[in-house]
Amino acid sequence: MQARQIKIRKTKAALRNIVLGVLGIAAAPYVYSAIGVFVTTDPFVGLYKRSTKPIDDNIGIRMDSVELRDFSGARLVSSAYADRVDVRRDRQAATLYRVKNGVYSTEQGPINYSAQNAVWNFQTKLVTVTGGVKVKNKDLDIDAKGLTFDDRSDLLKIQGDVTGQMYKGAVIASAVVYNMKTGAADAGPIEWQGKVALGPQDDNIAKPRKWDIKSSHMKSLGSKTDTYIYENATASDGDLILVAPLVQQNKKTDVLTASGGISYYSGKADITADNCVVYRKEKRVVVTGHVFMYVKPKAQEDDPPKIEKLPEFKPVTPDQVVATHDTKPLTKEEAKAKEEELRSSKNFREFPLVVVSNQIEYWYAKGSRHAVITGAPQGRQALKGDEWRHIWSHSAFYDGEKETLKLESQQKALEALMKNSLGDHLRSDFIIVSTKEDDDYLESGISDGTIYSSDDEIPKDDKKKSTPPPATGPGKAGGGGGTVKV
Repeated sequence: MQARQIKIRKTKAALRNIVLGVLGIAAAPYVYSAIGVFVTTDPFVGLYKRSTKPIDDNIGIRMDSVELRDFSGARLVSSAYADRVDVRRDRQAATLYRVKNGVYSTEQGPINYSAQNAVWNFQTKLVTVTGGVKVKNKDLDIDAKGLTFDDRSDLLKIQGDVTGQMYKGAVIASAVVYNMKTGAADAGPIEWQGKVALGPQDDNIAKPRKWDIKSSHMKSLGSKTDTYIYENATASDGDLILVAPLVQQNKKTDVLTASGGISYYSGKADITADNCVVYRKEKRVVVTGHVFMYVKPKAQEDDPPKIEKLPEFKPVTPDQVVATHDTKPLTKEEAKAKEEELRSSKNFREFPLVVVSNQIEYWYAKGSRHAVITGAPQGRQALKGDEWRHIWSHSAFYDGEKETLKLESQQKALEALMKNSLGDHLRSDFIIVSTKEDDDYLESGISDGTIYSSDDEIPKDDKKKSTPPPATGPGKAGGGGGTVKV
């Protein structure tokens, strides 16, 4: 038989049971339930037997070109159109064919859907959709092979090569679970691409960068919290790669947290640590726990980022670092050139630098860039051949605007220390060195140190008899004030 239009108007409770059943394709299982109630009375029992079309023995009722609507009072709650509806003879299930123009109102806004086939089981209250489905609302605009909807839990489970848009980004996933009431979602494995602020560098541009995120599991905690969680995530924007077991982004507080052993890879530096928190409103990032930073030479800073093995480096005490001199003979000019290279800060950006500490706190707002490094930081820079420089301090301060690094001590202590492969060492209450290219600036406070010299113009006897000047206070550009032993 054919029924061109069915309008069901009942009390509010009855209406909800009727409408949500037909709309179960995307989230309206109660309409299918209503069909179950409707067909148990079997008002067409005397009509469908007269149909001239052959009907399967398992089918009790067949309706063609069916339009279903659900009203709550005068308000249209949901509607859909199906080319055909078959109700099983045992009244246990109904099958809808070629469903389109489906609209269902939820707490998360209207959901639009269409599908090839849908089966509603009246006993389990489960809707199963096969043959391709489209679902769209404010969070989703996706295509999938099929889905199921559990009326009892309000969970929409979308399976099989899910593609389209999700949370304003392009998505490819093997499965998506969406809560119709709260807007919470689970997906994974998932690849998501869209504009989102995941790194400090995003604040220096007009719009957030476009990120490509791959995760074994992505979770949204719902529209009220606006929090997104990525497990085993790798995220890249072309200039930065973030790798972390757990990344949590709270859009309401604008705080990003990466934990479980994180890695940042960029053109200028690679960083590994236990945890990282980005406070975007404050323009501040805090990296904590076994912080390891590999600062790349200037020649490599424009290279695209890549996940790479970092140099091995373990913190050592100053006593464990001993200078070793070249055994091969050097000319006077070669020796002076080597000494100049090791003692000058002009070449600071020409060679890689490794820094370890317990915490780095960095303010990245333009015009006030600076960092505080704590937890007994130390660093080592390898130069040509076996030449090196090594620094230690109680804490350190980096001024990103002036491009200077200050090694600091506790009060009344000389914990700022510099050593090199020549055998030089300088110990002071503070040491300031320039990190600018071609800027040879060094300043220290009350100091004690030793300067190695290969200059044979200074008689060895004079070296032994010379009396160092007393510590008199700070000095600049040439080794600092105070005692210098030669």
